[in-house]
Amino acid sequence: MRLGVVRGASRLAGLLRLGLVAGVAGMLAAASHGQEPARKKQPPTFTKDVAAILQARCQNCHRRDHVGPFPLETYEQARKRAADIAVVVADRIMPPWKPERGFGPKLKHDQSLTPEEMAIIEAWAEAGAPRGDPKDMPPPRRFATDWKLGTPDLVLEPAEDFAIPAAGPDTYRCFVLPTNLVRDTFLSAIDFRPSNLRVVHHITAFIDVSGAARQRDEAEAGPGYTSFTGPGIPDFDMLGFWAAGHEPISLPKGIGIRMPRQADVILQIHYHPTGKSEFDRTRLGLYAARGPVKQALHWNAAQNFEFQLPARQSHIEVKASWFIPLDLEALAVSPHMHLLGKDMRMTLAYRDGRTLDLISIPDWDPAWQSTYHFEKPIVLPAGSIVKVVAHFDNSAHARNPNQPPRLVKWGHSVNDEMCDAFIAVVKRDQDLTVPGTRDDLAEIFARQRLRNFRKEAAKRRR
Repeated sequence: MRLGVVRGASRLAGLLRLGLVAGVAGMLAAASHGQEPARKKQPPTFTKDVAAILQARCQNCHRRDHVGPFPLETYEQARKRAADIAVVVADRIMPPWKPERGFGPKLKHDQSLTPEEMAIIEAWAEAGAPRGDPKDMPPPRRFATDWKLGTPDLVLEPAEDFAIPAAGPDTYRCFVLPTNLVRDTFLSAIDFRPSNLRVVHHITAFIDVSGAARQRDEAEAGPGYTSFTGPGIPDFDMLGFWAAGHEPISLPKGIGIRMPRQADVILQIHYHPTGKSEFDRTRLGLYAARGPVKQALHWNAAQNFEFQLPARQSHIEVKASWFIPLDLEALAVSPHMHLLGKDMRMTLAYRDGRTLDLISIPDWDPAWQSTYHFEKPIVLPAGSIVKVVAHFDNSAHARNPNQPPRLVKWGHSVNDEMCDAFIAVVKRDQDLTVPGTRDDLAEIFARQRLRNFRKEAAKRRR
């Protein structure tokens, strides 16, 4: 976090950028014509203007006993950090919402500040962070203390607590949770309940039917096993994602995620040390679909496994694509790179030459990767192509895990890289309630991947 607040010419540029140009221009015009400038507007106050913004946008993380490094629940807590808050807000570092504004369809659960909210915070800090009238203070925000969607149909958790050391690097730990389901079940919603919100940064859940995660768990001491990127096994399905402030995953009516009988759920949890020894035992709540499920949700990806990132180069472009084999609808996307990633952009190319922007992450940060859900499903016609353009920095910067830099290729470890653009889809117009109709989308994707693998292998043999 940078210190200080923007002043002088930089301050005026910030005001213009944040949409306050009309007021400033009006004052300048009046002065040029010898007119008396309009009475100066009173600066924003904490109680009337700022507190509500912090409640809505910041307190998901920045409250007592949560992952934010300090709370922002009272005037004094915010006042002493007003300058810092203004800077990270103006630079869009906080709240941590990485998608580029105005690029692609609207997304659910947008945590970013509006230009008006940014202007209020910056003007408040510049005015010396005035408190305001206590009567204007909004009531405290109430946060759910239990499952937000009611009691789950199935709750899974590790058999014991996991210890997080007081200091050291962040930990990525995978916990294998048997479901013991006697038959395949469609899920309509998923929720996560960390027991220690001070240390849990984000969680990704996966489905494993191979037993490979159990083998990794058994081979490593303590509960779970360490894996930096994903579950660290060859075959798995995505289940869901959670980060501080995220709402539970709730699918539209008629859409479900198939949980196979006797499958295991893998929770990959990103832990952040707090300066003292901590413990966590995160619970996962699964909600069975109540009504008929017509469409089954599956994940696929545009991926590149063949790229190479030469050492000491700071702007290396990597492309990936996925050919859409049948009419689909996309519900969510999840860009993924490691520590060398700079930016990633996903677009849809139609057969007639038109294109549709999907999402752009202009400033990639692996600590703030997420899954982004579209407000409305996006139609992916058969024959269209999901295209990805990403850039990587393999120079000697602080985030590079290889010092000195070396040639980097695709791989699962922290020293390797990935260029994956995951996308959650359903068959368009699918109706699994019709007798004889089955959920075969995963098989279609598997056959497509096998054909692509054979083509690439044939090219290498030539």
